[in-house]
Amino acid sequence: MTTKKIPSLLLSLLVTSSIVFGCSIDQSKLVKVKGTSLTYSEYFKPYDRLDERENVTFYKPFLLNKTGSSLPDQVKNTVHTIDHDKLPFTVDEVKAFLVTSKDRDGKIKDQVQLSYLGKDEYEQTSDFLILSITEADKNPLESYDGMDAYDSVGNTLIKQKLIGDLPIYQQVLTTDRALLYRYYDENEKGLTTVATAANEFYAYYDGHIYHIGYLIDKEKNDEAMKEKMLQLVREYILTNKFPQ
Repeated sequence: MTTKKIPSLLLSLLVTSSIVFGCSIDQSKLVKVKGTSLTYSEYFKPYDRLDERENVTFYKPFLLNKTGSSLPDQVKNTVHTIDHDKLPFTVDEVKAFLVTSKDRDGKIKDQVQLSYLGKDEYEQTSDFLILSITEADKNPLESYDGMDAYDSVGNTLIKQKLIGDLPIYQQVLTTDRALLYRYYDENEKGLTTVATAANEFYAYYDGHIYHIGYLIDKEKNDEAMKEKMLQLVREYILTNKFPQ
């Protein structure tokens, strides 16, 4: 696992994909690569166990442009993008990742990550919004009591409403410490996992786990921005339903 300290924390926003998992993606046309480890929520992993996936296959990421016209044919009808102008930072790179695993019954479970990255003058990631969507048969939040007001290192954890009785949890960086936020990146050896700090959202909806992270300049992450991010995430999840 690669640990990367992100410079000058600036806001990153949600932008992502509406992805039909499983057989809808022709994985045979994607290039398999080596991978070092998996991504998951540090706080919610006891409930979803995404860190315990087995029989994992990693695929080479592909770049996305604003219109999605750069998508490989096998995913062109299952991924869409959001206008970069809606984001509060300049998007320098957009990548899509596919990682699959098999459950005990041999059924393939897909995880897709879209990364919208802003770079500094040294070409290092300074701003990001990462959306990870993982296929799941059960709602992991059914076994979580939802009573905590803080995560395990003292940052604020807020239970918000997604829709109906379904919650979305918002983890806000309010201390100088943070649980590790993991996302996929690429190096010369294949896929690696970057570990850093991020404001996070976690929800389950329509057969999928949504784990979203964004990094912002702490001074810009005021109450108005937190609410804006919540509304952005909620709207994305509810308006981009995955057909079952």
